[in-house]
Amino acid sequence: MDEKFIEKIQKRVVNLLLTLSDNLQIAAKDQCSEVARLVGCWILYEYPEYKVQICKGTFSNGLAHDILIIENDRILFLVDPTIWQIFPESNNILIESVHDMPEAIESLTKRYGGIWKISELMGKCDESYQQELLTIIKKNKQEK
Repeated sequence: MDEKFIEKIQKRVVNLLLTLSDNLQIAAKDQCSEVARLVGCWILYEYPEYKVQICKGTFSNGLAHDILIIENDRILFLVDPTIWQIFPESNNILIESVHDMPEAIESLTKRYGGIWKISELMGKCDESYQQELLTIIKKNKQEK
C-alpha cells in the first residue's frame, strides 16, 4: 500500500462525505463506523492479502471512534477515514505507520486519548454489504 493508493482512497472518502455536507467535519460526524468498514472493503478489494482490523477508541464522555489498522507483512498503517470529525484541519487519513500493535495502540492513545482495542477483523466484502453501508451512511445524514 503506497502513498498514491492512500490518496486514491482518501479522494473516494472525501467525495462520498461531500455528498452529505460541504463541510468535512459535519459530514464525517457520527459516520466513523460505516465509513471505516466501507474503506476496509475498498482496501481488501485491492489488497486481499492484507489484514484489515477495526480499532475502536472509547472516551470518558461516552463517545467512541473507529479507525482502521491495515497490516501487511512488516508494517501497520493507521488510517482514520473520518479524521475530520476530530481533527478538522487534517490533510490525510493516514495517521501513521508503525511496526507492531502495542506501538499502534500507544500512538492512538497519545493522539486521540481514550482506550483503544481491536474490535473486529474484517473479511472480504461483497457488493451488497458495501451497498448496505452506503445506505446507512446516507440515512445517518438524514437523521442529523
